[in-house]
Amino acid sequence: MSPLAAARPAGAKGTGIFAISAIPAGTTVAAFGGYAVDRATLQTLDDDIRAHAIQIDDELFLASLPPYAPADHVNHSCEPNCGIVGSCLLVTMRDVSSGEELCFDYAMSDTDPYDEFVCACGTPSCRGRVSGNDWRRPELQARYEGYFSAYIARRLARLMP
Repeated sequence: MSPLAAARPAGAKGTGIFAISAIPAGTTVAAFGGYAVDRATLQTLDDDIRAHAIQIDDELFLASLPPYAPADHVNHSCEPNCGIVGSCLLVTMRDVSSGEELCFDYAMSDTDPYDEFVCACGTPSCRGRVSGNDWRRPELQARYEGYFSAYIARRLARLMP
């Protein structure tokens, strides 16, 4: 994780990642890590490990074991300030103020229902529920262009006429 960010309590969300100083747009703030596991293996892992996993391809996920690395605590927001570059880099999409929580929309990385949940991000555009199909929403495709993980970008390219 970047020295510009740190993990700390995030209220009902548990732990989150926060900017400890101003961070310019386009800055890499974290890299997700863990073990590459297939869908069948992911389904055998406990709920907490699955909740901290990130999808990296149609049938592959990065899953970490406790104690989790700080990047594993980046929370979801329907109005994120970070996006995905490649398969596992978290990059700021805009300038981020000191003290602001760093978040990304899980629609940028997930196409699978392994971690669907009721969203309580509280933003004006909150979808109310995060699902593995959110990446298909045209308004999110337009908003997050250039910030979808590499495998979702490939899937989107196949859908284009």
